[in-house]
Amino acid sequence: MTTDALQQALTPDRWPALLFVTARITGLMLSAPLWSMSAMPRAVRAAVTVVLAILLLPAAPALALPEQPFELVVPLVLEVLVGVSIGMTAAVLVQGAAFAGEILGVQMGLSMGPAVMVLPDLPNSEMGHLFGLFATVIYLGLDGHLALLRGLSDSLRALPPGGAFDLATGATVTANLLGAMFATAVSVAAPVLATLLLVHLAMALLNRAVPQLNSLMNSFPITIGLGLLTLGVTLPVMTGALAHGLDQLPAMVDHTLGAWMTAGGGR
Repeated sequence: MTTDALQQALTPDRWPALLFVTARITGLMLSAPLWSMSAMPRAVRAAVTVVLAILLLPAAPALALPEQPFELVVPLVLEVLVGVSIGMTAAVLVQGAAFAGEILGVQMGLSMGPAVMVLPDLPNSEMGHLFGLFATVIYLGLDGHLALLRGLSDSLRALPPGGAFDLATGATVTANLLGAMFATAVSVAAPVLATLLLVHLAMALLNRAVPQLNSLMNSFPITIGLGLLTLGVTLPVMTGALAHGLDQLPAMVDHTLGAWMTAGGGR
């Protein structure tokens, strides 16, 4: 299969299809966890994109380039959007967990660190990075990246490159995935947020009872300590929720592809 894919990639008649497949994979690389990380070198990302495009080329139908070059712009942009929407199905969970860490960092008072002691060599969102790496490890451990690649391969048959897409429905589903990212963040951070809310209410009442008490400074060790304790207790629950979401990843990819192919019926 690899030899056949390489032969097709070297055949001029297959270059238009290779271009469209590459555009779809590029969209996936822009949004999918791991590949969209800023730490991933661009050269590695480009090499993986080209290799995947060559390997998936046999699954794409033959295409002909339009007579006018500017007629390529819209179809290629649509291919990129389809790839972005496929990658977003997993980014909802991983990036949602990272956003939950950002919220908890603010509520626990960890975001005040750079204001108290400026350390330019250290990141300002430690909890966000920690949660993002934690979710990425679960994502890789459950083969979420392979599920996305299978979904991308299936999309070449369900949504042939260069075909007619339902842009309105597909864009709506992609926008809904962005909203689901915030819902994921709230659900992951909810136990710790509830605990911190009670702590803040208690500190507010204490400050009213004892005005001389500097509740702002005294609350930092309490909120950080209880936040970390609650986080440790609820960590298995968070892990199970992320694992359950990743188990539903193939179904989410199918749902997203179905939204894009509504206009084409059963292409």
